[in-house]
Amino acid sequence: MKKNQVKRDFTMSDAVLKQKADELIALIDRDIAEFTDRGYNAAKKAELTTARNTVDNFPNDEQLEAIKMNLTEQKDAARSALEKTMRSIFNMAENVFGLYSAKYKEFGNAGISQQSDAEVVRVAKIMSLTAEKYLTELSDEGLTSEKIATLIAQRNTLDVAIDAQAQGVSDRDVAAEGRIEALNKLYQLLTKYTGIGKDIFYETNEAKYNDYIIYDTPSGLPEVPPVDQV
Repeated sequence: MKKNQVKRDFTMSDAVLKQKADELIALIDRDIAEFTDRGYNAAKKAELTTARNTVDNFPNDEQLEAIKMNLTEQKDAARSALEKTMRSIFNMAENVFGLYSAKYKEFGNAGISQQSDAEVVRVAKIMSLTAEKYLTELSDEGLTSEKIATLIAQRNTLDVAIDAQAQGVSDRDVAAEGRIEALNKLYQLLTKYTGIGKDIFYETNEAKYNDYIIYDTPSGLPEVPPVDQV
């Protein structure tokens, strides 16, 4: 069964949530006598500060996307280098055997620019074996064992880069989901302790009561976007 996508339980920005958590910890320290009477202790403070620090230590969405983009750029560069070598060998084979010959077709599908990354790797493997087979016949066109070795190395580099990019996308998705879960945990604690703070100072200290309001709205609650009229 496919896991449901994790979503934020709050409407404020991640940075504002982190800031409000910092402020809450300071407020509870200020009002520690009242909170201690409500069961707040060292263990609960550690839970709150750990939740705050966990969010603070997670890479943000921009950082995660940058990592993925860098891996994609590396994969694209590896493919470009491999394609250049492959086109040269296709040209050598065409010059010697002819474009429609059976021997030319042994080198694989020449339409590499239209193929997937995995297919390019597959064709490069076919090409390396075929190039070895016809090395002598293509030597006058400039084919050498060193160029075949370069083809094989570039194919392997692209193969590794494809896996690294796929892993990078997976890591980004897992990290992004973990970050949202950590943010939701922090928000849960934030609403719990601000609720306690408002309860403590309700009708006894208006200034302190207002300190524990999370959202800067008339109701003190998050604004709900209006539902589109059909």
